[in-house]
Amino acid sequence: MTWIEKLLGALIIIVMVTRLIFPFAYSSIVITLLMLILSMLYFWFGFAILNNIRFRHIFKNKFYKDISVLRILGTIVTGFVLSLVIIYALFKFQRWPYGNIGLRISLCGLLIIAIVVFMKYLSSKHQFYSNFLIRLFLIGILATSLYFVSSETLLELQHRDYPEYVEAEKNLMKDPQNRELLQKANEERQKMDLNSSHKN
Repeated sequence: MTWIEKLLGALIIIVMVTRLIFPFAYSSIVITLLMLILSMLYFWFGFAILNNIRFRHIFKNKFYKDISVLRILGTIVTGFVLSLVIIYALFKFQRWPYGNIGLRISLCGLLIIAIVVFMKYLSSKHQFYSNFLIRLFLIGILATSLYFVSSETLLELQHRDYPEYVEAEKNLMKDPQNRELLQKANEERQKMDLNSSHKN
């Protein structure tokens, strides 16, 4: 893995865990920004990152001469899937709509890629494929762990100091079309935000 992947990955995990233990101001913005940056890196430059090509060499043809067209296409697709996994992991962590279903679909895509890469590794024993598998495994295991954590658990962990808000949101989750529950949840969120701003 490149240094920028390791740095962004470490920062994302640290901020996520920190937010679950003791929420801090602007944590949602920080997490969203870090995950968007990593997602965009995979989306736009996955073919270079996954082929261990440095950013300053991305547009130089000579660094691609030993890489097959099929491998380039494979890394483009993998970059796209990794980008989706990270985006929907963000959706799940922030409890945004479609986080779980998006994470499930993108993880299925990641599993297919992992199987193909594993088969290639078994046939060639090339270090490129072993490094590739490590990256897929790390991102896959973190995203899978997040997938199996319920939205209710995330809500309780992120807002344990505001049980009234947690209860209002849980009720809304059970009946999202109920306007009274929506109003109640909004009111409790406003109270929570007001209390948070006073503490800060």
